[in-house]
Amino acid sequence: MSQQKFVLMNHTDMQGHHFGCTRVMRHIEQALTDRGGVIWARIDGKMDWRKDPATLQKIADCDVIVINGEGTLHHGRKKASWLIAVGNHPVTQSKKLALINTLYQENPDSWAPMLRGFQYLYARDARSARAMSEKVGRYVTWLPDLSTAAGSDPSSVPRRGIAIGDSVSKTATNFLANLAMDLNTSEPTRILPLTISLREENPYRPALRRRLRRWTVDWRQRRQQRNFPILTYLRSEKDYVEAIKATRLSVTGRFHGICLNLVTATPFICITSNSWKIEALFEDAGIDLRRLVSIERLTKKMVMEEDWSFSEREQENIRSYLARSSQQAKAMFDRITGVDGPEL
Repeated sequence: MSQQKFVLMNHTDMQGHHFGCTRVMRHIEQALTDRGGVIWARIDGKMDWRKDPATLQKIADCDVIVINGEGTLHHGRKKASWLIAVGNHPVTQSKKLALINTLYQENPDSWAPMLRGFQYLYARDARSARAMSEKVGRYVTWLPDLSTAAGSDPSSVPRRGIAIGDSVSKTATNFLANLAMDLNTSEPTRILPLTISLREENPYRPALRRRLRRWTVDWRQRRQQRNFPILTYLRSEKDYVEAIKATRLSVTGRFHGICLNLVTATPFICITSNSWKIEALFEDAGIDLRRLVSIERLTKKMVMEEDWSFSEREQENIRSYLARSSQQAKAMFDRITGVDGPEL
């Protein structure tokens, strides 16, 4: 039997920018190749694949298309529409189609026929699974985000200090950075974004526009680092995970920041994001909602004076959540690749 050729779409680690995405894509690629697959092409979610002849040819030559949905498919976003179009495009009609690890929130009804074109649908939260089930008229299951699929990785070193993360919102990121500076006057605090730099470059924009944006972003990052000397852009996912494992408390505005806090058993506080993804994660993982705090309520006094340790119930729920992630990720990839394994 010849090896199956897999095209990965919405590949979120093309530039190694986002540590959570690095973890997700590594797991997907390893799961497919461990089961005998070949990664035939990696397609960036920033590109409209329908307009690129080389990409269309790669798709024409593959056996299976796997879309890593992550947090893209919400509120009918333009880039999300490029992905969902895989479900009924002429070049994809003879392929096995899988949409996995996906949020699905408040998208147009017109997307439903395209969504039905996917043989394999796996949401990354229960809310999204219900939304997709309603649209396709069949049961859609969910499993936790694939950044958690490798299981628990708790700390083996003493924990001290506070790690403050970032957010997709500039306003929230600036708020968190100023909070970190205030906290640092009372307890050692570091600002540790979940990314390797301030912004990821879009390689599909015109060259002149890219150069101008690169200069602007570099200037903004230098200014940010001058204004917040406790800020460090780490160089790898491993560095980030090790740094989080050494802290007693993490404060983040990132979905994947929470995922890595769960993996490393790091107590945390978080602020809301641009979709229901964080609230859905709390529901699915059984996390106490006291940890979800609005910017208006989050203060130095709250961070310093409340006990943010995980309760016994939270610890038990997190263990169950991570076990579900590992077991069901294995079953999902077994099914997509045709390897015998349990149905979800």
